[in-house]
Amino acid sequence: MRTQIRLLIVTLLLSVLAFSCSQDNKIEPDKNSKLQTNEQEYHKIINARSTYSGTTFEITKVTREGDLMKIDVEGGCDIANYKIVWSGIALMSYPMQTGIVVNYEDKVGETCTDKKKFTLEVDMLKLFGTTDIIVHVANGSKVKDISVDPDGSVSNR
Repeated sequence: MRTQIRLLIVTLLLSVLAFSCSQDNKIEPDKNSKLQTNEQEYHKIINARSTYSGTTFEITKVTREGDLMKIDVEGGCDIANYKIVWSGIALMSYPMQTGIVVNYEDKVGETCTDKKKFTLEVDMLKLFGTTDIIVHVANGSKVKDISVDPDGSVSNR
């Protein structure tokens, strides 16, 4: 009897975890948003990093403050040209893990002579449905990634 109750509790817990990052967390791009959920776009940017020919940038710092993840970038002309893409996939480990990619989209005829600094923000609770998640932040202009744990510790990959 106890084994059956334990099995029921484990099954219920796994069911709750399986639906915690459902497609309800999809964020579609709009004219005021730099954030979107798009698995195809995510993989397209990740796969093109080794041959990227646009404006390169550095991710200089990633921090977590409550529900917000702040990504400091250096490079490019305008913060409006940056976008963050989430694949919509979270690995069901503990803590969960997911990846986002930061990308810079050049505008036609745009040239920047100085490296400008910008801070991009991600509302993790709104996007992922939780803040108890490891986020792997990929640079869309080069193969260089940073991981941020739920406790705020950062490591380069």
